[in-house]
Amino acid sequence: MTSSDPTPSGPDAADGLPLLDNGKDPASSRPTPRRGPGWPIQAAVGVLLVLLGGVLGLYFQGPGLRAVFEWTPLEPGAGARQPIAVAVDRVPSAERVAQMATGDVVALGRLQPAGGVISVALPQGAGDARIDRILVAEGDPVTEGEVLAALDSLALYEAALTGAESTLAIRRAALAQAEVQVAATEAELRAQIRGAEATLAAAESEQGRVRSLLDRGATTPATLEQAERAANTARADLDRLQASLARYQPGPDGVQVDIAVARADVAAAEVAAEQARRDLDRGRVLAPRDGTVIEVAARAGERPPPDGLLLMGDTARMEAEVEVFQTMVPRVALGQSVTLASGVLGDAPLTGTVARIGTRVGRQSVTADDPAANTDARVLLVTVALDEDSSLRAARYVNLEVVARIAVAEAGQAEGTGQ
Repeated sequence: MTSSDPTPSGPDAADGLPLLDNGKDPASSRPTPRRGPGWPIQAAVGVLLVLLGGVLGLYFQGPGLRAVFEWTPLEPGAGARQPIAVAVDRVPSAERVAQMATGDVVALGRLQPAGGVISVALPQGAGDARIDRILVAEGDPVTEGEVLAALDSLALYEAALTGAESTLAIRRAALAQAEVQVAATEAELRAQIRGAEATLAAAESEQGRVRSLLDRGATTPATLEQAERAANTARADLDRLQASLARYQPGPDGVQVDIAVARADVAAAEVAAEQARRDLDRGRVLAPRDGTVIEVAARAGERPPPDGLLLMGDTARMEAEVEVFQTMVPRVALGQSVTLASGVLGDAPLTGTVARIGTRVGRQSVTADDPAANTDARVLLVTVALDEDSSLRAARYVNLEVVARIAVAEAGQAEGTGQ
């Protein structure tokens, strides 16, 4: 049966169909390309190629990415995964793997002398004195009481000390003179007293003889009166000499009065001289204890800075002050071995043991050179005492920032073995 449908068929049939008004230019309408039977396979292959390229890129560029973002789990409550506070380039990969495997505590710290660094300031009462000369240099060992620097006021104090010592010498000479004079005067008075006693005895004897003659009528009353006056005069001379001798007798404290006064003058002069010696220290800067000069903060002619003239410490015994996160402190115990690493120290780390664990929680002051590092962490200070060899190496690097690894796992294993 022959169809009478005038609708054309075949490839050119679409040209005869009526066009729908869809707001587009009929000339822009194009037929939709037909998908072949293998298009899913082609799409899958393309996706696989893209994924393979991404994996290869991550594989070859992984160290650079890991150097930027290093992720490690922190203590509970700090988030599921947070960036570690220790910079990646300062903690070797082997150390990080050991920490994850053994549970050792890793923290940042600084090297410092045993007992810390001392800031040596001007002596009390120095006022606005300036530095006249500095007698030590950085790295010099000093002993307690050694003069480190002299101030321009030292000349005045030295002059005052010279005057005080001169006065003391004069007072001591006066004391010696008083002692000699007292001894000589006392001996002279005693001799005069013995002569006065003899004269009085003779006068009394003469008085008795004249009275006897007067009783017998052999003399006159005038002669008796003359004998009595002579006896009275001799007695008065003896009393005067005895009174003078009493002045040179020991007083209530057992010392003659003139000598006591001279000794008091000497004591006062000694106090003045001692005060002048102490004032002399106002013009000098003394070492408060044994140690090594770490840094000199001023030069001759300058005013010392408010925070001190120089820094010193006992670098013969070095230690490290490590800041451990508060949640990690329960895992730290006294006597645990510690290794300290830094790029400045080379491949061989410093070694030591935990000597002291702080009790005050504070804010972290040593942070990694990482913008994403946590700068508000709460930490406790753990002091690590370095062994002798490590202390000698660390003496050159006061305040050097180091990475400490506390061997918690080894201590735990040793404890378990002992049990």
